[in-house]
Amino acid sequence: MKKLFSLFAICALIFCVTGARAGEKTYKPDDEGFIRNWLVMEAIQLEDKAANHDEENQKDFFNKEFFPGQKKFTPKDGDKSKVDNKDHAWKAVSVEDFKVDFAEQDNSLYLAVTYITCENEIPDVKLKIGSDDSSIWLLNGKEIIRAFEGRGVDKDQNTSGAVKLEKGANVLMAEVINGGGPTGMCARFVDKDDKPIKNVTISLTPPAK
Repeated sequence: MKKLFSLFAICALIFCVTGARAGEKTYKPDDEGFIRNWLVMEAIQLEDKAANHDEENQKDFFNKEFFPGQKKFTPKDGDKSKVDNKDHAWKAVSVEDFKVDFAEQDNSLYLAVTYITCENEIPDVKLKIGSDDSSIWLLNGKEIIRAFEGRGVDKDQNTSGAVKLEKGANVLMAEVINGGGPTGMCARFVDKDDKPIKNVTISLTPPAK
């Protein structure tokens, strides 16, 4: 009886753990492949030169880490990152449109992260993005796009070189500088023939370490 009870307890524990994982909410890209679910951090205030949309004025903002481990940070909803002794909250954002609109704040930097899970490795894909204004994009901690522009956000404004989506979890991070007025971003992966990648799962839960 004691052995039977122990076996039951172990099975119940396994069920709870696997059930929790199975119950994590996941999403899919839209029909064009656009990712509509992100974790977005409250804007970081920048110096006034952020309004000048050129490499000379903005590169230092992109090269800087405003908090330790920023470039490889894997947040979850409700996390907080401390910048200049002020907590900046990460919040889950889901949109119906192809793009994410950030809360307007002049001369500011926005960070956004999403997790992309693949059943198998997907080689030779490209990331297509739009941003208002300048932006950089990192896949699994490696920068793959850097754009200096003063513009409104639109589809496919910049395209990366060929990259690989790894089997399992992939981390996509965007850093967007807004000089003033409305601001936002969009992103999707396409294959070598420019067809949207849709056979992936989007999550806002950090991958297990």
